[in-house]
Parts: sequence; C-alpha cells; structure tokens
Amino acid sequence: MVWWLWVVLLVAVVGLLSAATLAVQARRRAGTVIAVRGGGRSGRGGRP
Repeated sequence: MVWWLWVVLLVAVVGLLSAATLAVQARRRAGTVIAVRGGGRSGRGGRP
C-alpha cells in the first residue's frame, strides 16, 4: 500500500477546504456575495 499517497491526498483536500473558506470569508467582507450568486462575476463588476 502506498501510504504516502493518502497523506498527500489528505493534505491537498484540507488545503483546498481552507482556501475555499478563506475565499468565502474574503468575499463576504468585500460585500460581493450578490455578484458571486449572479454567476461568479465578482472580479469584473465588484471593483471600481
């Protein structure tokens, strides 16, 4: 059994979850939740 493969996979999943959580918190702080719901155009219309 390749045990290190499971370790790498677990670390990758945890990293993705933490990154997604930080991204959601950043979007909520910026107030672009409506833009995200509209189809993910927060990068175009959310900034002046």
